[in-house]
Amino acid sequence: MVRTRADHLILWPSYFDSTKTRAEGRRVAKGQAVQNPTAEEILKAVESLGLKAAVRQGKAYPRCWWDWGGCVSVEKSLAKTELIGKVAPRLRQMRASRQKPQS
Repeated sequence: MVRTRADHLILWPSYFDSTKTRAEGRRVAKGQAVQNPTAEEILKAVESLGLKAAVRQGKAYPRCWWDWGGCVSVEKSLAKTELIGKVAPRLRQMRASRQKPQS
């Protein structure tokens, strides 16, 4: 279990993973989710919102205890559901811009 101070929120990649079910930890609609997001991608999305955050490597989401992909610790300034709702579209934008062919 990840222990954190009360002034930080933890975001797990499973929250935004379109390959996961709600029971497996996905917290956004499938249409807002991306496939296999990384903690580093989530960090970039959070930082693009102007929030302070850090990746915590070597941490496993309790529902997927075998996957040690890490998590993102975000300085608390929004409610967690609001933060998740703002990060999900940023992840999709980042993925879309990364996948566009360079012209």
